[in-house]
Amino acid sequence: MISSYPDFQFAAPVAVAAFLIACATPGNYRNDATHKELLQKLRQCLVEVPISGERHKDFVSPCAGMDVSSLNGIARSRLIDALGPARFCISQTETNFPEKDDCPADQNPLWSFYRLADPMTMGGGPELVCVANKSTHCLTLEWQRSK
Repeated sequence: MISSYPDFQFAAPVAVAAFLIACATPGNYRNDATHKELLQKLRQCLVEVPISGERHKDFVSPCAGMDVSSLNGIARSRLIDALGPARFCISQTETNFPEKDDCPADQNPLWSFYRLADPMTMGGGPELVCVANKSTHCLTLEWQRSK
C-alpha cells in the first residue's frame, strides 16, 4: 500500500494539469467531420451570394441564422482558410477592409451573407462575425445584422 502512494503523488498533478488544459481550450470547435461539414456549408453559401447586386433583387443567404455556436473557439486562420478572406474588419470604433486575408488583431473579421440590389446602399444584412477580442481564436462566432 505504501509503495503505491508515490505513484499517486505523481499521477494526481498530471491529471489536474490535463483537466486544466482541457478547460482552458477555447470554445467547442473540434476538427471533426461535423465541423468540417458546417464550414463547407457556410463556404458554399458565401459562394452563392451574387457578386453584383444590380441585376439581382435583395439576396439573403439561406445560411444566415444557422447555429454556428459549435464553431466557437475556432482559430481565425482556420476560419479564413474555410471561408476565404474576411470581407470587413470591425471594432467598436471603426470598420476597415482587411489588408491581407485576416484583420489586425484588434479588429474582428466578418463575412457578409447578403447582397442588396442597390449598390449604393450599405449594410442591412446578416453578417457572420468572429468575435476574437484580440485573440487568435474566435471566442464566439455569431450572426449580427449590419446597420
